[in-house]
Amino acid sequence: MPHKDRTTLDYLRPGTEERVKARENFRLTDADGNQQITFAEFTAFMADLDPEMTADEYRIGFDEIDTDHDGVVSFEEFRAWLQS
Repeated sequence: MPHKDRTTLDYLRPGTEERVKARENFRLTDADGNQQITFAEFTAFMADLDPEMTADEYRIGFDEIDTDHDGVVSFEEFRAWLQS
């Protein structure tokens, strides 16, 4: 049987690549690195992406992601939002 060259990605379980990308985006948004995205961090990140967004749009977006309504976004909440 011929040998097939494999990359690291060939050994990853399905969905791992998407999880890695989600983690990278989460880290970019989590400015202080405490594993939670605050409303201020979310607002700063979104302002860079879309300077036309309003304060109301920031709040609506943040509240949509913060599904347990504890005032911060966890990685799991962030990942679920990305997959929706």
